[in-house]
Amino acid sequence: MPSFDRRSFLGWLASLPLLRGRASAAPPPPAVEVRPTALYQAPEGRKNLVRITVAGLGAPAARARVTDRRGALVGTAGLLPLGTGLALSGEVWVPLSEPAEFQVDVEVGRDRAARQRVRLTPPKRWTLYWLSSIHTDVGYTDLQENALEVHRKNLDAALARLSTHPDYRFTAECTLQILSYLENRPPEAGAALVRALQNGRIGFEALFANMLTGILDHETLARLVWPAGRLARERGLNYASAQITDVPGQTATFPMMLAASGVKYLASGPNPERAVPLLPKSQADPLRLTGEWTTYPQVYYWEGPDGSRVLHWRGYHYGDATRFGLDVGADEMGRRLSEWLLGAPVFLSTDWPYDIALLYGADWQDNAPMNEQLVANLEDYNRRYAFPRIVPGRAEDFFRELERRYGTRIPVRRGDTGLYWEDGAASTAAELASFRSAQLAARAAEIVALWNGRLGVQDEPEERRAMWRDLLLFGEHTWGADVSVSQPDVRQTVAQWAYKRRFVESGAAAAHEILNAGLLRLGAATKAGRGRIVFNAGSWERTDVVRVAGGAGKTLAFGSQELPSVDVDGDALVVVREVPPLGYLALTETDRDPRPPTSDGEALDAKAGGISVALDASSGAIRSFTGPDGKERVKPSDWSGLNQLVYVKGGERSALWTTGDRNDLGTPPQLALTQSRLVRARRERLPGIGVRLVAERQLDGFPSIVSTVTLYDDLPWVDIENRIVKDAGLAKEALYVAFPFAFTAPTVQVEVPLGRMTVERDQQPGSCRDWYCHNHWVWMTEGDSGVLWSGPDTPLFTLNDIFRGAWRRKIVPDGTLFAYAMNNYWHTNYAARQGGQYACRFRISLLAPGDAAEPVRRGWAACDPLYVSPAYDTHSVGPLISKDRALFLADKNLLVVGAKPADDGEGVVVKLLDAAGQARSVGVWPAAYTFKQARRTNLVETNGDVTPVSSDGKAAVDLGAWGVAALRLFG
Repeated sequence: MPSFDRRSFLGWLASLPLLRGRASAAPPPPAVEVRPTALYQAPEGRKNLVRITVAGLGAPAARARVTDRRGALVGTAGLLPLGTGLALSGEVWVPLSEPAEFQVDVEVGRDRAARQRVRLTPPKRWTLYWLSSIHTDVGYTDLQENALEVHRKNLDAALARLSTHPDYRFTAECTLQILSYLENRPPEAGAALVRALQNGRIGFEALFANMLTGILDHETLARLVWPAGRLARERGLNYASAQITDVPGQTATFPMMLAASGVKYLASGPNPERAVPLLPKSQADPLRLTGEWTTYPQVYYWEGPDGSRVLHWRGYHYGDATRFGLDVGADEMGRRLSEWLLGAPVFLSTDWPYDIALLYGADWQDNAPMNEQLVANLEDYNRRYAFPRIVPGRAEDFFRELERRYGTRIPVRRGDTGLYWEDGAASTAAELASFRSAQLAARAAEIVALWNGRLGVQDEPEERRAMWRDLLLFGEHTWGADVSVSQPDVRQTVAQWAYKRRFVESGAAAAHEILNAGLLRLGAATKAGRGRIVFNAGSWERTDVVRVAGGAGKTLAFGSQELPSVDVDGDALVVVREVPPLGYLALTETDRDPRPPTSDGEALDAKAGGISVALDASSGAIRSFTGPDGKERVKPSDWSGLNQLVYVKGGERSALWTTGDRNDLGTPPQLALTQSRLVRARRERLPGIGVRLVAERQLDGFPSIVSTVTLYDDLPWVDIENRIVKDAGLAKEALYVAFPFAFTAPTVQVEVPLGRMTVERDQQPGSCRDWYCHNHWVWMTEGDSGVLWSGPDTPLFTLNDIFRGAWRRKIVPDGTLFAYAMNNYWHTNYAARQGGQYACRFRISLLAPGDAAEPVRRGWAACDPLYVSPAYDTHSVGPLISKDRALFLADKNLLVVGAKPADDGEGVVVKLLDAAGQARSVGVWPAAYTFKQARRTNLVETNGDVTPVSSDGKAAVDLGAWGVAALRLFG
């Protein structure tokens, strides 16, 4: 090894370029980040809590000195490790009323390790209104009455809290909470609650409960604020706002209903469970899902089809109090709120000009006892921080301030927000079908009650109110227990479903009992002898086929004209003509010989009234459907024809979202599809009525399927009925009925409660496009051709394909429609299995574009039957004529949503809906019900201006295009 002296060694070392470069390199300076938070110090709110973060310091702790532009010390912050990384962080209060420059010196011991000059801009000074409410599930967490008792105890606590926390406001999330309290607590407790509501110290929300709006009929939707309106009149209360919690979306007409019920504001807390497009991006990204995601919160005027509006806050979920640390303490509240207000993309957008927001709800948990610590932590927080200021107010307090300051800058939106949770109702398809018919029967029962005064009958409104309450409770979103799927046979699951089912059974029984009693009163008040009443609750004159229970071997006649009839299974099919709207025919009944259908033997085709159909020889589906023009209405497809039953099994732990594990959403479902097969088919003649094909079919998992297709001599539609027996099973499954119509890209209009919508056009971003709900009809039109489809028993349908977990953001209809009859895809709340007997009916008619009201007329006729009374035998002549109507309406484009004796006994209330898209004045004239005075009213029967009654008896009211209006008529 060569030898070097010290000087030569150093020279050699310095000559090495690599070492020379290393020796001259200095470590990078620490990185200093200085950021204001959203927090301002109480009481003045001049100082902002500034967060200082230092990375690359290489020390376990440090200190930051902040000075202003003049060098004066503003404050110091201790810097401590931030999590497990190398960064240090601390906070210091800094005067920040306007943009200002500061210098930050970072010191380790006595040495300055870094210096940073910054210009800080004060963040918004936010005001947050906390809507302190607890979500109501009628059941789910416990038996229904136990669940409601939790909310009664929360109101007990709210009343007790008034004296010790005078600035705090608790809100009853829905009117059901208040009604339940008044009905189950002593009168003095109820009076205390009413006083608190009157004084605004407890919030009063107008919606009855958290409803599945897509499965409600017109009159049922119109009644969602009716219990609150009645309570307000009787107890001297006022309301301005409504809440809907958990249920992620509502129909496009929901804001119109609210506005027509006196509601100005809506706060919603959607839960995106089984609603993938409603997930925020922050939740979708970790699951590696792709697509467009929903941003929260949203604030907009939600406009109904008639132009009426409610101001809508749409937040994410409903547990903001626990989400933002109110259950932890003031420090954690400040941290979480600041991160949200300064980090949420929507708040950073130029489209968000507001410095006011709503915190929705007090707890993530359903039916939770109110946590008193939330109130204490809120008060501690407000003592520390001037901003964000948290106001524990009512919903209307927030909305009024928002509207006062920003009303002209708030955007307007139209369209539905997605009927995502309604598909769960198809887990109990038979009960859902019963609910559909019971709502219409209840409406009819109230119309019949308009004759009570004429007949001297004492009105009994309490029976009808109880009927409607049961029906409203069945339409509430809680179907069963939280363990309904994971433990389908435990007590909670069985008992909660029995309680829920009782609502529809009781409501349906009451509706038919009240209706039949009313029809028999009409019959007893007409001419003497044996007879039956046929009642038309629709808004237009009707000619249709009715099934008369026990009518086999009986002749029905109107006057001297015998009605065509055929005996079927002990009943009779009868053609009844020209039954007046909101009115009846009194028919005579006599005995005759049996008149069964005439058998044509085995056949696959039938023709009547200009319509021809042919069944597929393999499946029994309708492979050909032509009208008088000879044009084929069935599209060749994988589904073999109209009314093809498709049974789907599989989809566990997949994008169908059948478990509570969202990681499954990235897995495509493995589905096994089977289609019905034809066993045999026969043709039967129905003399004087038409012809029908009766097909026996097979499908795995269904011991019996009989499909009947009926064509009529004089009616322009085809009726289809599938009578099914199904085996019950826990495996994931769904039943569809396919209707591949011969369209390419049709416009699809759908009747929804209190109106209609056009698919895609009338849907907001994130709305459900994987399935839809219809009230009475779906109208497909393309060019000069159109088909009207109705499913009286099955509100749900899909377009283009069955549900495969696509979670569409857009849809272009292709003409194929599927009735979405059954499924058990939910992992909670809804039923795990269903079996037994089930019937699903459909009506198809050819309807070209043109008359906008005609689909309403035909769709209602398909779903709302002509009601036939039991047989009666009257021994004396009564005061009523053989054909009459309750009221007369000349306008053929006018739908009567409902007509009923007023709640307060003062006259009757008639609710009207435009079915043609034309603003105009419409009139109501007396008929069997006579009146001489009238007032405008609303859907909850609050009186408005006097309406003049003309010399011919007409009471007129202005009606907006696609709008709703109401009149009170005084007899």
